[in-house]
Amino acid sequence: MSKKLKLIINPIAGKGYALKILPEVLDILEQENYDIELFKTSKRGDAQNLAAHPGDNFQVVIAMGGDGTVNEVVNGVLDSGRDLAVGIIPIGTANVLSRELFIPLDIKKACHIIAKGNTRKIDVGRNKHRYFFLMSGVGFDAEVLTLLEPSRTGGISMITYIIPILKTFWNFEFPQFLVEVDGEPLGEGVGFMLVSNTRRYAGSFIITNRAKIDDGQLDVFIFRGTGKLTLLKYIFGGLLRIAHRFDDVTYVQGKEINVQSLHNKNIPCQMDGDSSGILPQKFTVVPSALSILVPK
Repeated sequence: MSKKLKLIINPIAGKGYALKILPEVLDILEQENYDIELFKTSKRGDAQNLAAHPGDNFQVVIAMGGDGTVNEVVNGVLDSGRDLAVGIIPIGTANVLSRELFIPLDIKKACHIIAKGNTRKIDVGRNKHRYFFLMSGVGFDAEVLTLLEPSRTGGISMITYIIPILKTFWNFEFPQFLVEVDGEPLGEGVGFMLVSNTRRYAGSFIITNRAKIDDGQLDVFIFRGTGKLTLLKYIFGGLLRIAHRFDDVTYVQGKEINVQSLHNKNIPCQMDGDSSGILPQKFTVVPSALSILVPK
């Protein structure tokens, strides 16, 4: 008896590579006795809407695209209220969740992981409106995304970020904010902070090195330095995976994080690489909220 599977593909992921390899993916999954319903997204929000209404016979929803597509599918599945398994065929710029869960970037291997059906429960974070599985950022990286948003009409790559990063770096004013974790005030943050569910950030960076995706906590990393040289230090610290050793950062873990702006400034936020409004924000962890198909 065949198994029902909903495959949601972002056709422009990987600059069109997703669409190019789609016949191969369908062939592999059909050989594994899956009855596939294919859906192609055409605009932001499509993947979430499709995943939120999976149909009665579906137990598995596959996201074929980058972390943005996965984020939409995750939000849709959680909105559906059903315990559906989410599979990933990673074809994005960074594929952070796949790297974190050791899901191969090789398409055939990723499809075979889906076919084996081994699931793992992971935590997710959330604010008032959305869920995230990687991280939420306040300050610098969110400002980069604010500049990037108007040009996001097609596929993106690491090169797409260069001009927004340089512009933000040149004009950055180091906004100040107050942070509270599980009711404990942590004082002021300056410029940038992360609320993370995973170790990895933007692919190669590892900043919250103690984070575990299933420990029932979020990792809070607050940068307190100012000045452009300090920003460069943080960037290289993330690349070299030593940022947690700096004496001008605070790194704690918690279940509820409240962040508010000082001086009534509009400080932007991002979640899993998409803009998500401005401060104030409350982030909470939802333990073991999601079933993900992973290697054994």
